[in-house]
Amino acid sequence: MKKEAIQTDLPAIGLPFSWGVRLQNFVFLAGHGPLGSDGKVVDGDIRLQTRKTLENFRKVVEAAGSSLEHVVSTTVYLKDLEDFRGMNEVYAEFFAAEPRPARATVRADLLLGMKVEIQGIAYVPGGESLQSSGRIRASMAKKKKSKKAAKKKAYYAGRKEKKAKK
Repeated sequence: MKKEAIQTDLPAIGLPFSWGVRLQNFVFLAGHGPLGSDGKVVDGDIRLQTRKTLENFRKVVEAAGSSLEHVVSTTVYLKDLEDFRGMNEVYAEFFAAEPRPARATVRADLLLGMKVEIQGIAYVPGGESLQSSGRIRASMAKKKKSKKAAKKKAYYAGRKEKKAKK
């Protein structure tokens, strides 16, 4: 079994981890926080930070070939448990469909001034690896090109025959 790091446009923050790792039909998501494109924590209340965190989380899930509806488990880390209600309101917007992911919420001392961090596990329907899906697309493109070339060849062969008959 080969694990694959998920590539996204999320900023590299200089720490030794991947934003997500896919192994067969599952994606294991690192703890995501409210990071902006510059790699710095987005300032704001718990609702704003939770929204940005889940937007970052969704980017990795989708880059892995899945969607939020296939997230099976999350762990939410809150700096202050008094922020639970605000976090939960935004979380419910992102995970509105039943069944929602299994979830644990714990208080934690978070880095970089974050108020929330969310990690999780998602299922990838279809089970095809990212590398093999790229190979499949490439082979489909080759087939398409070879079909086009065959049609072109047949067309010109037919024109030559018509000219020869005249």
